[in-house]
This record gives sequence, C-alpha cells and structure tokens, in this order.
Amino acid sequence: MSSILPRPARLAPLALLALVGACASPPEAPVATASTPPLVLEQFFPGRTVGQGVFTNSWTGSQRRFDVVIDGTWDGRTLTLVEDFAYADGEKDRKTWKLERTAPGTYTGTREDVVGPARAWTEGKAVRLEYAVSLGGWTVDFRDVLALNPDGSLINKATVGKWGLRVGRVELELRRAPGS
Repeated sequence: MSSILPRPARLAPLALLALVGACASPPEAPVATASTPPLVLEQFFPGRTVGQGVFTNSWTGSQRRFDVVIDGTWDGRTLTLVEDFAYADGEKDRKTWKLERTAPGTYTGTREDVVGPARAWTEGKAVRLEYAVSLGGWTVDFRDVLALNPDGSLINKATVGKWGLRVGRVELELRRAPGS
C-alpha cells in the first residue's frame, strides 16, 4: 500500500511545474481587427462608465463579483477616475486614479492603495497598465490590458501576482453610461 502513495521526492517536480504554470505573466493583448478602434484613455473615460467584473483566485478558483461606476474627468493633462465598487458580498469601496499624460499614449498614475507610481502606455490598439497595490499588509502586482471591443465596450483583463507567481486574475467589462 505504501508504494501507491506518492513520496515527497516525487511531488517536487509536480510542485515546480504548478508554480511555473501559475507565473504572473501579463495578459495577452487582444487580437485587433480592422474594425477595432484604438483605446485612447482620455477619450473613453470622461463622463460616467459602468461595468461588471470578477476576481478569480488562481489557487482556489473562488470568485468575487463586483459592479463598478466610474466618473471620469480630463483636464487636458490629468485623467481622474473616481471608481465606486459594490461587491456581491455587500462591501463597498471607492478608489481614485489620477493618470497624468507624460507623452502621447504614455501616463504615470497614483491611487490611494498603489505603492509607487503606476505606468500606463499604448501598445497597438490596447493600453497596458502596471502597478503594485497594498492589500492587507501585502503588496501584489497588477498587470492590466485594456482594449475596446468593436461594439464600443472596454474589456480589462488583469493578472495579480506576488513574487512572480499568479495569485489571481480580474476580468472587467465597461460601457459608457447612457447620457455620458
């Protein structure tokens, strides 16, 4: 019977493969078609944007769903995004991004829980955003890819990592609110 049970030495290669497979590589940029418009942050976000998203824990598979309302303003240099989150478990949260355009398609940003500056840049028709967030005493790294769909909605896919390992992912779809 003991020969059926795995020995710790036999588990080591499997554990290594699991860790490598869970690395926190950035999400792939969506394949742009001729009908896919490029994303320009300061054109998409002024006014009100609404969306639904989900955070998926890479280790347990558990999910946390949320709705978000984003009120955006652009003053010619800084894009301010006030994000109001409502989670399915009843928790509510507000975060405010300030993204300063440093060159066409390039930004640096701040938010209350972001550690150090965030970086955003245009890559093809998509925008990449990288930043570190302080969560419950831990700092985790976010790598986002934002792109427009042909219908005008915006998809945001992010990986969340710690020490180079993926701990979760976020998928969020945003739409301009009626009248915005």
